[in-house]
Amino acid sequence: MELKMLFKRQQELDSFIETEQNINGKDVFQEKLLAFIVETGELANEVRCFKFWSSRPPSDDQVILEEYVDGLHFLLSLGNALEQQEETELTELGEILSPEALTEAFLELYGYVSLLRMEPSTESYQHLFQAYTALAGHLGYEWQEVTEAYKAKHQENYERQQRGY
Repeated sequence: MELKMLFKRQQELDSFIETEQNINGKDVFQEKLLAFIVETGELANEVRCFKFWSSRPPSDDQVILEEYVDGLHFLLSLGNALEQQEETELTELGEILSPEALTEAFLELYGYVSLLRMEPSTESYQHLFQAYTALAGHLGYEWQEVTEAYKAKHQENYERQQRGY
């Protein structure tokens, strides 16, 4: 299944980063959770659904998709840390939403992040995972687009590490 392959690739990248950054054995779960929050914020900033004060449109689809997969990297990493590879299944992606409904979807996602922080369990991770993957559909992406963008960014992340990012 494609999802299991993504978890595996993320584990390999995380191991590579841990070696490159000499952080083997250090618990960086909280750092990964904060990174996921930051990446989700960057995604929301590009989507612009909450910016009622601005008439500028959302960023280009490619920019939004890249921000989405940046968050996906950390979501998969969190799942690996919680050993959720076998527990996690991809359900149907959500439908495209209006800006107002997208704002609500982002806020719901942040609620699940808070839940995972307070209770790092299978249930709280699964809620977060499903909310984030539904967001892909809400933004108009098919899962195949997401996985292809993930693979490209995944390779770029290796290259960045090798350049001393």
